[in-house]
Amino acid sequence: MLNNPYLQQMVETSTPIQLIGLLFRLGSDLMNEAEKALSERDFEKADEALTKAQKVVAELISSLDTDKGGEIAVNLNRLYTFVWERLLHANLRKSVQPLQDAKEIWTQLRQLWEQVESRQGGAS
Repeated sequence: MLNNPYLQQMVETSTPIQLIGLLFRLGSDLMNEAEKALSERDFEKADEALTKAQKVVAELISSLDTDKGGEIAVNLNRLYTFVWERLLHANLRKSVQPLQDAKEIWTQLRQLWEQVESRQGGAS
């Protein structure tokens, strides 16, 4: 259960396409927060943001259906796994570089998803 009633309602009333868009936006926000915290050497805050970002990526990985999605789902799984691993490395090493690697791929994936949302009328 979500603590924020507005967010709870948004999640409950969103389409699957909108929910994935929400995850991409949340992941971006968390990665930006982690990058700022790492650059400020606030490792506790960075750990929290990176851990949450990993959970967002893990949610996307778990939502893939390789039976229906075929090669696209397999390739997305590889990209999501790369992002997840880079987030892990950023957290373990307390380093911005692996996070920047993750953000680069994440940004491209998010932009592609925004195109899907706009074509499906799912952008929020």
